[in-house]
Amino acid sequence: MPLLMSFRRWWAVIFFAILILPTIGLVAPDVPAPIRTVTAPEARWWEEAARRLDPYINNAFGFRGAVLAAHRSYVRFIGDTQGDLALKGENGSLFLKDEHALEQSLGQLVRPETATNLVALAERMNAFMTARGGRFVVLVPPNGHTTNFEYLPAYARRLKKAPTEYDLVTDAMKQAGITFVDMRPILAEAKKTGPVHWRYDTHWNQRGQLLGFNAAMAAAGRPELEVKADDALGPPEPRVTGDLLRATQSRVPDPPDVTFPPKGPMVAPKNPKFIEGIFKPVPPSDPFPPYAIDTGHAGPRIMVIGDSFSQGSWRGLGQSQASAYAWMHHRYCRFEMSAIEKFRPDILIYAPTERAMPCRGTPAE
Repeated sequence: MPLLMSFRRWWAVIFFAILILPTIGLVAPDVPAPIRTVTAPEARWWEEAARRLDPYINNAFGFRGAVLAAHRSYVRFIGDTQGDLALKGENGSLFLKDEHALEQSLGQLVRPETATNLVALAERMNAFMTARGGRFVVLVPPNGHTTNFEYLPAYARRLKKAPTEYDLVTDAMKQAGITFVDMRPILAEAKKTGPVHWRYDTHWNQRGQLLGFNAAMAAAGRPELEVKADDALGPPEPRVTGDLLRATQSRVPDPPDVTFPPKGPMVAPKNPKFIEGIFKPVPPSDPFPPYAIDTGHAGPRIMVIGDSFSQGSWRGLGQSQASAYAWMHHRYCRFEMSAIEKFRPDILIYAPTERAMPCRGTPAE
């Protein structure tokens, strides 16, 4: 009996052709694909070979464009997110997977140095403000994973442990005598009457933004600077966008998100009068340019050191309540400390979002 009967020989040929397809794909024409980030292995590739060769293999396999295009079509068909940027939760909710935000909110990642370093920085800033008769407040906007915990996948909710990093920071700030605003119970109470954090975006919505600003003013001992919701927020409207939707190229959600159009004091006035000489110049490509504004009316001088949770959303609120309002990014504790001395705020607020609490490198001098 021959080793391979005639009809089986064709199967052998087909099987062999499939085996060599990846090799053919290395030289055959391909469809367009994302730019290849690595075109050759690093020098001395044999050291930690797997770590060094993985990027090359991922960027140079045969029919790369066709495979990636097919994958993109498939994940869109099943309604999943693309890549490792977002985690899909209940009812299509999206959560950031970057900066260990999920593990941090679940208490799976707890770094004691986060509280130690943040409190040390806060003590310096508190001493600076106290010596000048001002008020210093630390306020931490929670991750979406913390605020919208019930929308996380069921398996993730079962992994919740205590204490979390937010718990450690809260306790450490109290022990150090720093005025600290724990936004978690404030937002939890407000959620009983409406959403406070977007479901398809990494940020809190306008209700959350207003609650945060008002909580900071109350903590600074200036409750008269709080802004009423009726004066600042319009009636709820559907929102079909979000940074996580854009990043993952996901479908328009159903149900859509909810937005509260800002109005009145929450809308920043046009053509502000900027105060020069407070901050060092930053490149045009910097997504977080600092600013200092002379509002032209009475009120305290307010400065916020924060991130995207306060960059634009507090600008109108700050201008409406302050005689001068300034904002700069915290740079993970490496902000421009000299700007505080130049601006001379009456109220100084340090407001990193939960995932940005850890300091990176040397704190500001």
